[in-house]
Order: sequence, then C-alpha cells, then structure tokens
Amino acid sequence: MSVSQATLSPNPTTSRSAVPSLSLYLAGVGSVGTALLYQLSEFQGDAKRPRLIGACTSTHAAWTPPHPTPGAVKHHLEHGSTLHWPAVLERLIEHAPRPLVFVDATGHPDVADHYTTLLDAGIHVVTPSKLANTRSQQHFDRLHAIAAEHNVQYRYETTVGAGLPVVRTVRDLRATGDGIHTIRGAVSGTLTFVFSRMRQGDSFGEAVQTAIKAGYTEPDVRDDLSGEDVARKFLILARTAGASIERDEIEVESLVPESLRDLPHLAFRRYVHKANDAWRERAETAASQDAVLQYVGRWTPGSGIRVGVEVVPADSDFGRLQGQDNLFEVTTNRYAESPLTIRGPGAGPEVTAAGVLADVLATEA
Repeated sequence: MSVSQATLSPNPTTSRSAVPSLSLYLAGVGSVGTALLYQLSEFQGDAKRPRLIGACTSTHAAWTPPHPTPGAVKHHLEHGSTLHWPAVLERLIEHAPRPLVFVDATGHPDVADHYTTLLDAGIHVVTPSKLANTRSQQHFDRLHAIAAEHNVQYRYETTVGAGLPVVRTVRDLRATGDGIHTIRGAVSGTLTFVFSRMRQGDSFGEAVQTAIKAGYTEPDVRDDLSGEDVARKFLILARTAGASIERDEIEVESLVPESLRDLPHLAFRRYVHKANDAWRERAETAASQDAVLQYVGRWTPGSGIRVGVEVVPADSDFGRLQGQDNLFEVTTNRYAESPLTIRGPGAGPEVTAAGVLADVLATEA
C-alpha cells in the first residue's frame, strides 16, 4: 500500500531546534545518488547520522520519513509528485529543519542555478557537479561570498578527485598561509587507462575501444578524449587556490583528431584507429628517451593552466600510473623540495558518494 504524499512530508510546525540532527535533501538518485543512499543507510554515527528529508529525480519529488531505506526512497519517488522546483525550494526554505544540506548529484545546469538561492536562505550546498564552479569567475566568487555572508558552507570536494582530498588540501594550504607554486596532476581515469594500455602494447584505437567496453568513458568517448574534463578540474583547483581565471584562458590539447571531430559518435568509434600511426610515433619517440606519454594538467600562478600530453620519465610516479588512478602533486613554500602527493581512485560511484558524505558531515564541523 502506498503512503500518501502528505504523510511523507516533514511537519512544517515542527520546531527547528527540536530536530538537532543534520537534515539532508538529495537531488538526483543516479549512480552517485544511489550509492549515497546506501551509505546513509549503513551510517553508524548515531545522533550525527544525517536525516534524509526528501529527494528528487529529473521528473519526480517526494518527502521521506526519517532514515528510509534506499528502496523506500525510490518507491516514494516513483509514487511522488511531479517535480516543480519552486515548490521544492519554498518547502526547503520555509519549512525544512535546520541545519540543512542540499546535495546536488544531478549534474544538471538548472539545479546548479538554485545554489545562490539556497545559500542565501542559510542552506548548506554540497555537490559533485562541476557546472557551477566552471562558470564565470564572477559566479564562482559570488557563491563563496553568499556562503560566507550567511555562515553556511559550499562544499565541492568530489568535483576534482572523487573521494580524494584534493580540494580540501588546496584550501587548507591556502588558509594556513602556504604559497602554492604548482599543482600538477593526471586527473582523468579514462585517459590514464588509455595511456597505460598503450604502454602495455595496445594501439591508441584498441586502448580507446577497451575503455569503452569496460564502461570507463562517457557515452561519447570524445567527451573524455577532448581534455575538457581535465580542464574543468584544474579550473576549479586554480580558483580554489585563489587564482582568477576564465575557461577560455586554459590551453587544452585534445586527443580527438580534427578529421573525426564532427562524426556521429558511433562513426568515431569505427574510425578512431586512423590515429594509431601518429600515437605510435609519439610513444616511440618518448621510449627512446626512457619516457612514456601521460595526459597531465598543470597550474602555475602567473602562467595559467595547460592540460595535455606530457613526456614523463618511465620510472616516475606519473610514468608508472596504472588503471584509472589519479595522481596530484602540489609544490608549495613548505613542500618545495618534495611535493605533497595525493594518489588513488579518482572515479566511481562509491568513492564519489563517500566524498559527498564526508562533505555533508563536514558542514557541522
């Protein structure tokens, strides 16, 4: 028997002070959102366990009883009302208990548009989506200014390294007065995989096809091969480190041959092998120098951001990087002779959801 929407709604008359635990609203129950629901259901933090009050998909919204199971949340959404953002925002702003965290796991620009409204209403915002942070510098600054003005937090750790503490590290270095000289990283699991397969003997086309079959790429693999994802991650890191920079100032090397850029994506997959000879020559040239190819991003204050293929020593950390791992090196005043290094899985629903949950819990710190 389905439960009525009214029964699921939080009581608007409940005193906010009577609900001491952290409340959470989840937008998006795809792979990351679903993983987050399971992690919430297993969370053993007792009184500190976040209380899910509602969720929405791109089409439906529902308000939930305290600590529902992931299956119950999806059931409520299937029988919920049609999503109407003005109504959701009104309920969150006017009636939801505080402290309240809004988690955007949708990756949809329309949802990112609501961040300023939510922050202005005293609601924390946590997101794994890069959209809001890669708009104009003015928009990035405004989000942080509104959050500071209303003493709430805007957290986006998982936009760069999934569960890896990269954004937090950069933020902490800056807050403690360290001067950042360079941030360098291999931050695309897809591209790391492609180049590691090429080192094992695959042609460029074979490596790309293997990544597609393994489910490591976007539906159109050119979204990975273009380097745009790496550019966005470094834009976020540079801005977090205090730089003022726009997307069109970034130098990006695309791995998509110009002759194949306008093909339908299925046709691109059939013809990607046409780039094999060019990549074999580059790899052989690197090998003659005891080096290999790796797709790397780099930000240096005063010099800006460049993302593209680098020739790196075969015995270096970047040269030995395998699978879908990410690697970040941060050189600062304090870490001048030996960079601060962060390495590990940089993608995947579970590690991303864990990073989101850590951001949610950190809003109470």
